[in-house]
Amino acid sequence: MIFEQHEIIAKGAEAIIYNGSFLNTSIILKQRLEKTYRLPEIDAEIRKRRIRAEARVMTLAWKNRINVPILFGIDSHNQTLIIEKIQGDLLYSLLNINNNRHLEQIFKNLGEQVALLHKNDIIHGDLTVFNVIVNQQIEPWLIDFGLGYISIETERRADDLLTFYNTLKAITPSFEGLFENFKTGYLEKYVEGKKIFEQVKKIQSRARYIAREDRLE
Repeated sequence: MIFEQHEIIAKGAEAIIYNGSFLNTSIILKQRLEKTYRLPEIDAEIRKRRIRAEARVMTLAWKNRINVPILFGIDSHNQTLIIEKIQGDLLYSLLNINNNRHLEQIFKNLGEQVALLHKNDIIHGDLTVFNVIVNQQIEPWLIDFGLGYISIETERRADDLLTFYNTLKAITPSFEGLFENFKTGYLEKYVEGKKIFEQVKKIQSRARYIAREDRLE
């Protein structure tokens, strides 16, 4: 597969994200970084395993008509995913726009998309407003499945929701209303959703109990 790699648009601890092009189409290239503290052969195997796991999760989500970018392919030699570029804005950036009349609908739609993930046993692993792109049609698209995996466990789904809630709470004072919009969309698409939210409350209770114990020490 022949593609062009352009400028770096993001760099994290695990990967570098580039703009690129393939057959005159804008793409994203996600390259897993080498870890020099590991033996080269072990590092190569770990990166290969993780990039294939991410590819499997993305492909499963796409096959189930969830709003995720198309995975065009894998460059195994460079440990790089070749991904469709979704044109739009990060959900995080939209939270900083005053009086954004679309936010309630965006969060409801996002709840629906996450519900579809969970119905298909897909856990995002890093569900935050930094990993959602909203296109011009006000549709939320889920990106960055580097920590994603498959699980049938209620607890893992609850972890996803709690991660989203906690990061939203840390970012905007409007978190309660927006999360309610998200919850509405989630429950409309997922019959088992009430059990997931009950588990979220249990996890929160455990965390509060641990925090009290810490203070006593």
